[in-house]
Amino acid sequence: MKKFVAAGAVAVCVLLSGCAATVKRPTAVAEQLSVPVSATSNIYLFVKSEQGHDRSEDWELFRAEWRTAMAATASGAGRRFIYLDAMPSTFDEQGTLAVVDINDYRYLSQGARYGFGVMTGNAYVDADVQFYVVPETRLVGTRNYATSSTAWQGVFSAMTSKQVAAITDKMLKAIDSR
Repeated sequence: MKKFVAAGAVAVCVLLSGCAATVKRPTAVAEQLSVPVSATSNIYLFVKSEQGHDRSEDWELFRAEWRTAMAATASGAGRRFIYLDAMPSTFDEQGTLAVVDINDYRYLSQGARYGFGVMTGNAYVDADVQFYVVPETRLVGTRNYATSSTAWQGVFSAMTSKQVAAITDKMLKAIDSR
């Protein structure tokens, strides 16, 4: 009986270890972003896709995940967050603008994962991010962020919301990397 309890405990630990999303970055060491401290109090975010993903039926749900995740990340760091539905011609306040260009994604909600399990497949995000200091809109660096889940982690694998949250956390760390 003790063997079954121990095996069950190990199985639960393995299943729960799949909850976090891991962000993959290219192996080459990227130079730090040169964002002045004065530009870190306001974080602007613009999410777009030049790959035609903006015509997908889940595009607005996906963009909402970015808006929610960056709002939580910025708030947790004591920053003001401004989500941009369109790129403005000018900026009134100093800050850092992150322009997220979605190369590819597969949106997977928690409900779909919990309801259909491994049959829903994998969630993934591949995005290029350009960081600018505004109001002068000076490019200070680019980064690629990619993350994916595996359906074999079951209902505990990282869905899109967790993946995007992990990416926004890495983005804010890049902004603060002086």
